[in-house]
Amino acid sequence: MARSRMVKAGGAFALFALLGVAGYAARDQLADFLPAPADATIDTANVAAPRPPQPVRVTLVAFTPVAAVETYTGTIRPRHELPLGFRQPGKITARLVEVGDRVIKGQTLARLDDTDARLDLEAARAEAAAAATDLDRAQADLVRSRDLFAAGHVAQAALDRATSAAAEATSRADRAVKATALAENRLSYAILVAEADGVVTATPSEAGQVVGAGQPVVLVARTDALDVVFALPEASRALPETATATAELWGADSATYALTLRDISPDVDPVGRTYRVRMALDAPDAATALGRTMTIRFSTDNGAPVVALPLAAVLNDGEGPAVWRLQQGQDMVERVAVDLVSVNGDRALVQGPLVEGDRIVSLGAHKIDATRPVRVVETTATPES
Repeated sequence: MARSRMVKAGGAFALFALLGVAGYAARDQLADFLPAPADATIDTANVAAPRPPQPVRVTLVAFTPVAAVETYTGTIRPRHELPLGFRQPGKITARLVEVGDRVIKGQTLARLDDTDARLDLEAARAEAAAAATDLDRAQADLVRSRDLFAAGHVAQAALDRATSAAAEATSRADRAVKATALAENRLSYAILVAEADGVVTATPSEAGQVVGAGQPVVLVARTDALDVVFALPEASRALPETATATAELWGADSATYALTLRDISPDVDPVGRTYRVRMALDAPDAATALGRTMTIRFSTDNGAPVVALPLAAVLNDGEGPAVWRLQQGQDMVERVAVDLVSVNGDRALVQGPLVEGDRIVSLGAHKIDATRPVRVVETTATPES
């Protein structure tokens, strides 16, 4: 019995020994599949490469003054509109122009019946001829009287009468010459001519009408000097004297015209509470025809500088408008809060802690990752505001 127990104990010991050997063998096999310890060498070939820099376009900051602009609508009017009439009364036989016709200096506009003027001229010329004949006779008598007086054949009184008659004949001849010139002028007054280049704006008299001296027959607006006339609100009374005024033709892509203040009506319109303003066109051209509508702009410099940036450069992610600034020599952008002054199309006017020459990201601003570097691919100037 005792021997049997010893045999069993020895068998159990042998079994535990075999199991121990098997466990060490299994551990060695599993070591090939377990991860390496922390201090083991890492294979860097399988680690991901860093992301490339972000490509951006930048715009250089340039400040421009802010200008407050007010616009009004006006009409081109002539500075001088002349009512032309005859210098003597008479009956109009012909009016040669109509409203809207362009005339040049010296052009005939209308004619009077010149029958009486021609008769007056003929009478004056006849009188002048008779006066010239009397003058010749008086001068001849004076010569003979001087010779006879020198020979002692006539008295001093006869010589004095001859001298007086010659002087009277001379004066009569001069008067006849002047009367002839006056008759010629009256005849020329029967023709109404334009005194300057312009446009006919009215014809208050018709052919066949009897008019008095100076009565308007044709109104001509001179085109060598033009004004822009418009109504100005009472609150903006001082604007033409303090702001810079320019004008453009309404509805046309044309040049900008400079304006100079001519006058402001002293009284305000009782209905519209506006002042009538006339401003001279400094350099009118063929496009500035009478009656055309113009847009007048008054610009006032507010003195606060702004920066005009592409609208894409301004971002607003809930923390207010801002831009990305890239300092010189760096590849990381910084966020700069700005004030948005105005937006005009694809341009934005901003103010903020920016300095002349700052580089602002103007393309790709809304996709910028501030934790990654950037790479400038293009640099542009500040767009015009």
